[in-house]
Parts: sequence; structure tokens; C-alpha cells
Amino acid sequence: MADEKDRLGNKIHDAGMGRENQWARQHDEEILERLRHKYAKAIHCPQCGKNLDARVAIGLGGMACPDHHGAWADRQTLDQLTVRLKNAAAIHHESLGEKVFEELATVVEELRHKHPVEIDCPDCGLRLAAKAAMSPGATGLAGMACPNGHGAWIDQEVLASIRKRLDVAAPTGR
Repeated sequence: MADEKDRLGNKIHDAGMGRENQWARQHDEEILERLRHKYAKAIHCPQCGKNLDARVAIGLGGMACPDHHGAWADRQTLDQLTVRLKNAAAIHHESLGEKVFEELATVVEELRHKHPVEIDCPDCGLRLAAKAAMSPGATGLAGMACPNGHGAWIDQEVLASIRKRLDVAAPTGR
């Protein structure tokens, strides 16, 4: 009897996981379709010049370099990322006050030198400007942001740091 109960519990668990995976795949495809539609004209990587591909990572969509130099994140993606980083910071009791704001000028200056090629916003065509994040959980992160707020180019180093911060906040446990 106990064996039957265990098998039934496993089947219910597996069915639930299957539904969750199906939902996640469908959600990812919706994100990709939105990005493909929004950016029908090719966006090029500022480092290698290759066309960016629509991709989903950590449940967020962006136009990423196929050679992993970075990604363009639109305003919607940046807003979602900000919320996730704030939640991760709350989990780890980090606060903006733990970092000295004088470091921001250094982060921005380093970013300017890292991207000597001018990068234009794919939405409005204006030149992106180096900008450091100042929200809880995002302190010390930087990207090349559109002055009109359309989005930002985030290089691979910063993407790795974001992933690490989010992974620490929500360990997989598997």
C-alpha cells in the first residue's frame, strides 16, 4: 500500500513538473517572438559585428551576441531584471548604503574605455552612454544605456555577475 502511495505521489509530482516545464517553454517562446517582432532589423554586436540573436536566459529576453560578447536588453527586460536584483538583495540583506557612491565614477569610466566603439540604440539611434546601476542588488553593475531609456548593452562580464547574484539568491538545490 505504501509503495502505491509513493508511486502515485511521484506521478503527481512528475505531472506537475511537466506542466511547469511546458509553461516555461511557452513563456520563453512568447518572449522570443516579441523580440523578433520588435527587432526585425538586425542589431549588430559592438565588439564583433555579428547579428544579435533573440534569446531567453533566467526567464528574461534579450538580443544576445552569438559569440557571447554581451546582450541588448530593452526597457521591459531591464525593469524585470531590476526587480529580480532587488529581491535578491533583500534576501541577502544587502543595501545600497553598503557601497560608496564614489565608486560609480570609476565603474563608468572603466566601461567607457572597455567599449571604445560607439554603440547606437537600436530603437532611436542615439549613442549609448556609460551608466552604472544604483538600485539595491545592482550596485557596481554597469552598461551602455540609451539616454531615452529604451534599453542597455550589457557585456558578458556584467551578465555573468548578474547571473551569479541571482543564482545565489535562488539556489537550484538539485
